[in-house]
Amino acid sequence: MASENALEKAQYWASFLNCPVNPANKDDFFFHFFIEADRVYVRDQERRLLEIDFDKNHLDYERKGHRGKNELIAKALGVAKGCRKILDLSVGLAVDSVFLTQLGFQVTGVERSPVLYALLKEAFEKTQKEYLKSYELFYSDSLNFLKEKKGQIEIDSIYFDPMYPHKKKSALPKQEMVVFRDLVGHDDDAADVLKEALTWPVQRVVVKRPLHAEELLPGVRHAYEGKVVRYDTYVVG
Repeated sequence: MASENALEKAQYWASFLNCPVNPANKDDFFFHFFIEADRVYVRDQERRLLEIDFDKNHLDYERKGHRGKNELIAKALGVAKGCRKILDLSVGLAVDSVFLTQLGFQVTGVERSPVLYALLKEAFEKTQKEYLKSYELFYSDSLNFLKEKKGQIEIDSIYFDPMYPHKKKSALPKQEMVVFRDLVGHDDDAADVLKEALTWPVQRVVVKRPLHAEELLPGVRHAYEGKVVRYDTYVVG
C-alpha cells in the first residue's frame, strides 16, 4: 500500500504532467511514471528504465580523478577568467551540470521536458551531497527562459549541450539513453537558442559538440577538443 507521502507526491506530479494516477488502461500511455517510498523513475512501454539518482551514481555523477580547473569544460567556461556562475540551458540527465557543481561552479539549470524536470527535481531534493544543495533548477524552454530572464539573474558563462541527431539507428545506446532520447527529441531550435544566448551580458557561451560535428553557428573563438567531444567557445562583448 502506498504511503501517504508517496500518494501526495503522485498527485502533485500527475497534476504537473497532466496525467492520471493509476490509470485503468496503462497501455494508453507510452511513459509510466513510478513513485515508490525511496525511488522515482520512468519506464516506457517496452519496460526500459530511466532513473536519476545522484547518490547511486549509476550514470557517473561522482567522477573520480578529475583534473579540477584543468578539465576542458572548466577551461572553456572561463574558470581562469574568474567565471563561477554558470547557466546550463539543457540539463538533460544532469551529468555535466553535476560535474560542474563538483568542480566548484555555481550552476543554474533549465530543462524543458516535464518528465525529466520531475525526475531531476526529485533527485536534487533527495541527494545527500552537500555541493548539490545550492543547485537551482527551472522548468522552461531554453529560448523562452533566455528572453524572459535576461538581466534578471547574474551569470558569468552559459553552457549549452543540444541534442545531436544520431546517425546509426542500429547502434542504440543503453536503455537510459533510449528513453532519454524519446523524452527530449531533437533540439531543432538549437541555433536560435545560441543566438539568443549570445545577447546575454556574460563573458562567454560554450556549446558542447561531437568532435567532428560542424559549428552550431560561426564565430567560435576557441575549441577545446577532447577524445570524442569538443567545447566551442563564443566570447561575448
